[in-house]
Amino acid sequence: MPVPIFKEKRVSRRIAFGAASFILGAAAYVAAEAISASAWEEPTYRYAYNYISDLGVAGPLAIDGREVLSPLAWVMNLGFMAHGLLFALGYVLVLPLLEGKAKFIALAAAVIHGIGNMMIGYFPGISYDGPSPHLIGAGLAIIGGNLAAILGGLSVRRAYPGVGWGGVGLGIFGMVALGIMVSGIFGHPAVFERLSVYSMTAWDLIFGFNMLLVSGKMLRRK
Repeated sequence: MPVPIFKEKRVSRRIAFGAASFILGAAAYVAAEAISASAWEEPTYRYAYNYISDLGVAGPLAIDGREVLSPLAWVMNLGFMAHGLLFALGYVLVLPLLEGKAKFIALAAAVIHGIGNMMIGYFPGISYDGPSPHLIGAGLAIIGGNLAAILGGLSVRRAYPGVGWGGVGLGIFGMVALGIMVSGIFGHPAVFERLSVYSMTAWDLIFGFNMLLVSGKMLRRK
């Protein structure tokens, strides 16, 4: 049975808003990171040495031997929270386009990511001595976000194989980077932490822009 035009247009608008959520989430996160990092003067912020979470700590503190003083910590913490909310919202909005049972697990993983990012932003990473709300939040955010990329990719792989398998690849890449960071087998934990997070940012942009194209095609149908 054909889908009524008005319903298809309504779905296409919903997908467009979802796509915008992914793109805005990535933009908010990248902008928050760049702005807060640029505010560091003494010490300067080093992307290969400092953790992302250091940007959210006002300081001054010594954390695991790193001198941390982030004048615009609130900007980074807002960026964490904004990305978490927009990532979860994006999955809610594009849900009609996803297929199979994996889509509901993908949505759950995205919500877990959102909760984790809210915890990261609300509880800055001032200590890594044992479990803390910040560390728990970081685990939820990174694992949840990369799982959402894998499962979201699997949910669209039939209709959009390039995008779908791209999401699977990025999510696996992020999980492997997280494992390397935690194990410390190659050193440079800050580098692998970034890779485990930037895999999600890349998925935001790839998925978001492709869903915008899909929405546009749906709106142009007569």
